[in-house]
Amino acid sequence: MESEKEYHFGRVEGIKSVEAVALHHQRYQEVGFLKKDDEDPYIDYSTYFVVETAKSKEVVGVTRLIFMSLDDLPTMKHFNIFEIEKLKLAGLEENKYAEISAFTKMPKHDVGLGLIRTVLNYSLSNGLTHWVCCIDERVYRYMHRIFKFPFEVIGEPNVYLGSKTIPCVLNLSECLTTLKDKRRTLYDYLVESEEKVMEGIK
Repeated sequence: MESEKEYHFGRVEGIKSVEAVALHHQRYQEVGFLKKDDEDPYIDYSTYFVVETAKSKEVVGVTRLIFMSLDDLPTMKHFNIFEIEKLKLAGLEENKYAEISAFTKMPKHDVGLGLIRTVLNYSLSNGLTHWVCCIDERVYRYMHRIFKFPFEVIGEPNVYLGSKTIPCVLNLSECLTTLKDKRRTLYDYLVESEEKVMEGIK
């Protein structure tokens, strides 16, 4: 796992959120998910989280939560969602869910788990119960193998942003219960001192 002393993790606003958007778009262009002139209609509805190096303050990892009405979330708009799953999600209060997206990092920076921990702690602190997401098929298999928690498939896989992608929802409490049972070390890391994790980046 990451050396916490080398990095700072946190939610960002202002100029740091501009850097977060820039890194997201740069990395997605490098891997072919976005073209240079593609518009991102979700920036104004997003809360951004970054990892920056402690010494140089360089942003080396990013993810975001998109807060919109259910039908406007990217996964709900771009995938054929099963009717039963639509009904289940429609039963959630609007302030209980968000779409997690734009998860990326610079090569050679092992900061993925810390970033997940940061956004998870923020979500739990703010009363979120579910994440909606669409995950590249290869990443889905990797996450399932490593974390062993139940990303529930909610629709038909589809080619989205250039790769075969699976629409999912993650029940955060189910995730933590499963991790506590099957991956206790990882569970302890993810729920470690919220105060330590959520120190804001200035």
